[in-house]
Amino acid sequence: MTARFWQVRGRRISLAAPLIMGILNVTPDSFSDGGRYQTVKDAVRHAMQMVKEGADIIDVGGESTRPGAAPVTEAEELSRVIPVVRALAKKNLLISVDTSSPAVMRKAIEAGAAIINDVRSFTRPGAAEVAAESGAGVVIMHMKGDPKTMQAEAKYDDVTAEVLAFLALHDARLVAAGVAEESICWDPGFGFAKNVEHNFKLLADTPRLASFDRPVLVGLSRKSSIGAVTGVKNPEERVHGSVAAHLLAVLEGASVVRVHDVGATRNALDVLMAMRRAKA
Repeated sequence: MTARFWQVRGRRISLAAPLIMGILNVTPDSFSDGGRYQTVKDAVRHAMQMVKEGADIIDVGGESTRPGAAPVTEAEELSRVIPVVRALAKKNLLISVDTSSPAVMRKAIEAGAAIINDVRSFTRPGAAEVAAESGAGVVIMHMKGDPKTMQAEAKYDDVTAEVLAFLALHDARLVAAGVAEESICWDPGFGFAKNVEHNFKLLADTPRLASFDRPVLVGLSRKSSIGAVTGVKNPEERVHGSVAAHLLAVLEGASVVRVHDVGATRNALDVLMAMRRAKA
């Protein structure tokens, strides 16, 4: 059964319509937009533009997780993320923080974030405790290895079954730590220890992912798999393929799409929702 709401710091966010999570990378080295929004002023301006275009959530990230990316120090991540979260919170936005650091999680929640999006599924010491204490919405994601090594681990007998087993395991671990079931969202981790075939198998199997009464987040925006099937080499020019992938994901049961190109995605989803209303 597809989840009908997402509990986020005491709020129940309706999933009757798909949510758009706009990507705000405050990093120098993210694969598509690194270095563009490193000042608080530039980051806030871009966030407000995404909201104007239809973003429901702004996802702030201070550490690149592209394939091969090197880790950043906790102090550096804090200096990148917290001033931006604090500034966005003054705008009354729904803010997510893309981090694996318990210290960054805690400080971001204090600054006004409501969602923690962790590519390492809250496995670092103290991360699960922060998630439970904060009452934040949490996103757990499938990955093998870490961003620097993950592509060497893209080996599966049944990628969907292995991803589901991983997500269920970490879901149960977080619930045992005190995280509310209604707060947990699943992300299959497109591009994280996955090749092109794995990514499209997971996309095709979105109904299986969405059958566990958890919101499913899909993030295929501008990724290399889109480039592989469209022949578009420049990530910034993969808008059409990215929108198509996210539209298909929503048709198959995804509740949240994490995107760079908010306006184009919102237009596509508006058309989809108009069709659904006409069918009702």
